[in-house]
Amino acid sequence: MTDDDIDHAIASALAQPGDAGLDGLDAVRERVERARDAADPALGRLWDALVRIAQRAGDRVDDQLALAEGRVRWLQAARGPTHPDTLDAWSDLGEAADLEGAHDVAARAWEALVGAPVAGAPGPAHARLSRALRGLAGRRLAAGRNAEARALFERDLATNEALHPGGHPQLALSLGNLALVAERLGERERARALRERQRAVLVAAGGAPSQLGPVDAHLARLRAP
Repeated sequence: MTDDDIDHAIASALAQPGDAGLDGLDAVRERVERARDAADPALGRLWDALVRIAQRAGDRVDDQLALAEGRVRWLQAARGPTHPDTLDAWSDLGEAADLEGAHDVAARAWEALVGAPVAGAPGPAHARLSRALRGLAGRRLAAGRNAEARALFERDLATNEALHPGGHPQLALSLGNLALVAERLGERERARALRERQRAVLVAAGGAPSQLGPVDAHLARLRAP
């Protein structure tokens, strides 16, 4: 197929109502994959169109997530694991999958972000990494894998300490998350120290009483004999 043929197939599929053009365009994508280099830009246009069409069908969540994951894997191969488009796509997939309760897909997206070599990357890449670390840690916590959750929350804390050295609500959130898992692991003194630091960060950031109240409640319990 020529580029003109591909662009015509994309336009035709997008012009059809709902997701009527989805299966036909996916067949075109498979044909192009067999005939061209894996990083060919035409495949990027096909993946973008497939995701757009799938999003028009609210009842095909599995297809939407599968195509979104296919698109991000193409981006990773074609543009690299730390390209902003790749990181954005993994982040979007993780959030969408989590909202739909597709926890396996969400975990794969977060694991890809957590494993991406982002050292030296711009700040937004580290903010996405923080969200992925928290998402993955939350899944580990829900599964009772507390030690794994702690390691992920510790990495999130280090990420936000680097991002917000002067203090920030996101840093306070990281401290609170780590305090929670420390308490679950029976590390009461460490949990108390983390909560105290969380409170100090919130106060410095102008935290509202509604933010400070829950932290104070945790501290009162942790300070009790």
